[in-house]
Amino acid sequence: MVKSKTKFPKDGEFVIAKVTEIQNQYVYVDLIDFEGLDSEECARGMIHVSEISSRWIKNIRNYVRIGQRVILRVLRVDTNKGHVDLSLRRVNSAQRENRLKEWKYAVKFEILLQFLTETEGIDMTLDKAYELIGFPILDYFNTYQEAIEGLKENGEELLSELDNISEEVKSVLLKIIDENVKISTVSISGKVKLSFTTENGIDLIRESLLEALKIIERKQTRNININYIAAPFYRLEVISKDYLDAENILSDALDVIERNAEKYNGSFSFERD
Repeated sequence: MVKSKTKFPKDGEFVIAKVTEIQNQYVYVDLIDFEGLDSEECARGMIHVSEISSRWIKNIRNYVRIGQRVILRVLRVDTNKGHVDLSLRRVNSAQRENRLKEWKYAVKFEILLQFLTETEGIDMTLDKAYELIGFPILDYFNTYQEAIEGLKENGEELLSELDNISEEVKSVLLKIIDENVKISTVSISGKVKLSFTTENGIDLIRESLLEALKIIERKQTRNININYIAAPFYRLEVISKDYLDAENILSDALDVIERNAEKYNGSFSFERD
């Protein structure tokens, strides 16, 4: 179970559910990430047989089984009665994959907070960690993945915005994140050929490459590296979390170098690895 700020999901939301009961016309599930009514261990939901599949169903047990975890779409919610109507058939494969991926990040987010509460010298429950840190951090982002990666890249700045947290707690959490979070990146590289025939050619090369290095704010997960191979060749590498972003960075860097080459009658080419 991943702690949610609300007791029930919203209409249209995709949720993780555990199948608890199967009848001829209905399937009942536990919405494991939501508290539900005070009288319940967690929120419960129902899937009508018509929302299991768009095909004719001979045996509902061919589609779901007791104990199975499924990704469902919320159709209607009555928070007063605790009723949640759900659909299985209105979830396509891409939505299922994205929701499962985000849920895994939600679990990881909670594990990081759990590590904090279990650290010697930190007197804090998981509920309190969510109240003081977890939910306020999530308010800055659209997804758990963005929250985790944001803490990895800009943890000190983010935590400085939070009140009622000691410097010790901030320090411990940053150390936990540093040791347990690794952001996947992509790399694009190639060989730059750059030369100038003027007397200050070496200075022009240096200035062109340094200017290219400055087109982005360099971070662990967003970076440009340029290394000398042998005159007039240099290796240029772009690192980013996203392939499209890496391509855009590469394009901007090469534009800077090419403009300088044209401005000072130099020679420029780029060969991708």
